[in-house]
Amino acid sequence: MRAASALSANARALIARAGQRACARAGAARRLSRTGAPALKVLVSTTTNPFFNLATEEWLFRSGDISGHTLFLWRNEPTVVIGRCQNPWKECNVQAMQDKGVHLARRSSGGGAVYQDLGNTNFTFLSSTDNFDKLRNSGLIIDALKQWGLTATTSGRNDIVVGPADAPLKISGAAYKLSPPRA
Repeated sequence: MRAASALSANARALIARAGQRACARAGAARRLSRTGAPALKVLVSTTTNPFFNLATEEWLFRSGDISGHTLFLWRNEPTVVIGRCQNPWKECNVQAMQDKGVHLARRSSGGGAVYQDLGNTNFTFLSSTDNFDKLRNSGLIIDALKQWGLTATTSGRNDIVVGPADAPLKISGAAYKLSPPRA
């Protein structure tokens, strides 16, 4: 997820609560927590190593529990992440990246090249394809941003934007990977 800066424990709790409310509205989560709220497992990476975080994301996709919903939050050291079909020599100035110590990594989903550093937070949603809902996932992030006083909306194919309708600012984009029964 690519919208917020470093997340405090309070911010992670806000996102988790917003996620539980979003799942409740959509009726997607079948399991309930002890409080009766829909189950949303929130995992937060303690490393900023982009290779570890991308490998964790891939492991979650291949092996994670899809009976509920999982939200994985993570941040990376300076890195350019490219989609599975992109050519790094067409998308990046590889020499400048090497000179500045910027990592180059490839994710297994599609999407464009993105620069990531400690000033943004990445998010990954995992569910079954039966429970996959782009609008619900975006709604979770939008609900959390509201609690910080930001009014955000969805726009385009996979974006979240803030600001006036005539000049919105993109704060998040998403790349999806679907491989039934996983999303």
